[in-house]
Amino acid sequence: MLGAGIMKVQTSRIILINEYEQAPNWALFSQETVAAIRDCSLATLERERWAGTGIRFVKMGRLVRYRKSEINAWLERHPSVLSTSG
Repeated sequence: MLGAGIMKVQTSRIILINEYEQAPNWALFSQETVAAIRDCSLATLERERWAGTGIRFVKMGRLVRYRKSEINAWLERHPSVLSTSG
């Protein structure tokens, strides 16, 4: 039964990433989508917002939304690495 739950989470992450990739650059996304793209937790995004170190966001009342252009800019500033040593 545990395997089915993992498959559902993985499938929904794939759906969120596909929706992100197909959206125009001005589109707004929830923190769930950003967490799926970055493969991080919602708590990580919340901590980064509080510290002012994360992806720039838009507050719409109580809602937090991220522009695709800001997500892409953040990803460009944080390139992937090959090793954690050094």
